[in-house]
Amino acid sequence: MAERGKHRKALIWTAARLFRRHGYAGTGLTEILTESGAPRGSLYHYFPGGKEEIGAAAVEVAGRMVTDTLADLAEKAESPSDFVRRYMTMIAGWLEASSFRDGCPITTTLLETTPDSDLIAAAGRTAFADWRAVIERLLARHGWPPDRAEAAAAFILSGLEGALVMARVEQSARPIETAADALCALLENPPADSR
Repeated sequence: MAERGKHRKALIWTAARLFRRHGYAGTGLTEILTESGAPRGSLYHYFPGGKEEIGAAAVEVAGRMVTDTLADLAEKAESPSDFVRRYMTMIAGWLEASSFRDGCPITTTLLETTPDSDLIAAAGRTAFADWRAVIERLLARHGWPPDRAEAAAAFILSGLEGALVMARVEQSARPIETAADALCALLENPPADSR
């Protein structure tokens, strides 16, 4: 039983890595099977819905991984701007280590599959909602009222995701640094009624 669970995990993580690097359309099921080391029958045993189902699972698992990372950083951060700096530094290092080949573990898949795949879109909506909730809680701990925290969290996520895409395109961490500076300026000088 543990061996079979191992194959499911290997398939999901391999799919997530390949989708992140080559895109959903650019990754075939044979490539996922080969790189995961899982037996051929395990793919349809665990994912009878085929590529779409494994795509949704990859988005779900990668989304939870990012949620856990964000929650850990939020716990350690001294302020919302410290949180942004820590996350952006981590992302820049990760991109540089991959020679700017890797992107967000879910964005590439979501951009290619939504709105055509309700299954994958639903997994993406859950991931983004979880990420926003982490940031909203961080902002609330630092005195931001709920309505402002909700809007600011959405803006922060948009800035993070946009910077990641731009960094890949430009093959440079500079867009991430620029976005971090702008987001931190916003967070260090919140509107007067949000203190």
